[in-house]
Amino acid sequence: MNTDSKNFSWKGLAALLLILIIVSVIAVLLSSLEGLLAGVIVIFIGLLFNFFRDDLKRFLGLSNDKQEDPILLIEGDERLEKLEKRISKERAKIAKLALKFEAESKSEKKQKIAGEIIEDTTALIALIDQAKSRAIQLKQSDLLQHYETISIEIQETRKRFQSH
Repeated sequence: MNTDSKNFSWKGLAALLLILIIVSVIAVLLSSLEGLLAGVIVIFIGLLFNFFRDDLKRFLGLSNDKQEDPILLIEGDERLEKLEKRISKERAKIAKLALKFEAESKSEKKQKIAGEIIEDTTALIALIDQAKSRAIQLKQSDLLQHYETISIEIQETRKRFQSH
């Protein structure tokens, strides 16, 4: 047993002892049963332990695997830069659609373009919210204010095209 404080867990030791006691009690109870039935029960218990092996390792503190969002594994500034690029591309796309909307004379096509603009602005607001939360995590209040201004602008754009 490793006595290093990083790898030793009292909770893990207590859980292992509890599992050992439970397995011992089951073994004593199975010794009075028929051989075939005891074998089936032992195999079933082994399958249960195998199925929940990763969860048991995490519970016992023997595994360092943690389920993390793969996007969050990217460093803060890199993720924020990627969000910023996506936001700028979406803003340019919405601006092009707005120009196309103004140039269009048929009301049917205008409605279709307005629908696209509404969809794109909704998706963009979600991206901006992600960027704002990332700016909060990085404690960058100037970026937070920048994204808030962009968010208000996009919401106004969406409201303008919802009326069409």
